[in-house]
Amino acid sequence: MSWNADVGIVGAGPAGAWAAELLASAGVRVVLLDPKAPWEKPCGGGLTPPLFDEIPEFAEVQAFSRPVTRVRVETAPDNGFTVPLERPMWVVARRELGAWQLSRAVAAGATHLPLKVRTIRRTAAGWVLETPEGEVVTPFLVGADGAASLVRRVAAPGFDVERAPTRVAYPMGAGPTPDTAILQFYPGIAGYLWDFPRLNERSVGIGVPNGTWRRSRLDGEIDAYRASQEDCSCTQPERAGAVIGTAQLGHGDYSRIGGGDFALLGDAAGLADPLTGEGIQNALRSAELFTTAWLASDPLRYPVLARRAFEREFQVARFLRRTVFETERSVRLIRRATRSRFWYAVVAAIVNAVNEHDGRVTAGLARLVRNSRQTRTSSGPPGEVRPLHPCHCAASGEAHACGEEGVAGGERGVSAVA
Repeated sequence: MSWNADVGIVGAGPAGAWAAELLASAGVRVVLLDPKAPWEKPCGGGLTPPLFDEIPEFAEVQAFSRPVTRVRVETAPDNGFTVPLERPMWVVARRELGAWQLSRAVAAGATHLPLKVRTIRRTAAGWVLETPEGEVVTPFLVGADGAASLVRRVAAPGFDVERAPTRVAYPMGAGPTPDTAILQFYPGIAGYLWDFPRLNERSVGIGVPNGTWRRSRLDGEIDAYRASQEDCSCTQPERAGAVIGTAQLGHGDYSRIGGGDFALLGDAAGLADPLTGEGIQNALRSAELFTTAWLASDPLRYPVLARRAFEREFQVARFLRRTVFETERSVRLIRRATRSRFWYAVVAAIVNAVNEHDGRVTAGLARLVRNSRQTRTSSGPPGEVRPLHPCHCAASGEAHACGEEGVAGGERGVSAVA
């Protein structure tokens, strides 16, 4: 069996499914290949506010997402503080987001083939993609197949992206503070642990630069974090791992992410934020930029549009990563912020700038610091005890009384600056 398409897209994640929907809606014959979609990619699943500004259709996703209005920043369970967000972030299970996107793409007219692409060949007639059930032939190939992209290896040999490993566990229940995401940072490494509440479970994960921590260390850090606030005899929660493709290596003129007959989107192009690793919004943005160029019959314009859209933000993120998060400065900054309203305001400004995808951190810092100072005064007294997460057994859904003893000095709970 064989299929012919105007555009063949490998990968039905946020970038691939959105590109398929946009192209199919314009009457383009699209074949979308992904054997696993929709699936639960190991990540936080946070959707930042500008996403809903840029793509109003995604407001539908809020119906099966959880709004997060505060972020707790810490270096340890007993050393941290809470930052109110100017606008909420919405946290969604990736499987549910993927199912919603895939159904929209198919409804728009895209053909979804749940088949694995075994090999890709560039021929005089176009691209030939071999699957277990036949070939897909297309003059234009889109790689939306993640950080380890097969399309990138074939279409843009020699172009590599930073591949940051992640590990995630999914404890049941959203915890006692379902409006709060927790970010825990480590000295001397540009990685962090996250605890994001979803509707029915939490995404507790950790991501670090490639070549730093092994899987056992990542899982161990997640277990240590959970042990600091949970006392459960339940079966271990589901775990998963993946890699994300970040922009830390830089893209130069961006010409390697696209050409006359191919384009790379999202993680396949290394477009995840080099500071936070957040990639959903950038994946969707890259899909829109590509389809704009392709529908204008000028696919070579896609790299130009991508550079204009991303590079300034990436430059700021890379600078912050090198100067703050890859050094001891991140830990020192958080410790200072627990004692100083000024440094608290600085960190709050950075958190909100990242949440807003605002690459103009310097220009907006004064305004955000002023707002953060005002919020700091009413955000709660120092020494407020952060409630511990109840745990739920995955099999029964039964909630247990957890945290009878915290790991910090055997005290119930851990103190924090609110």
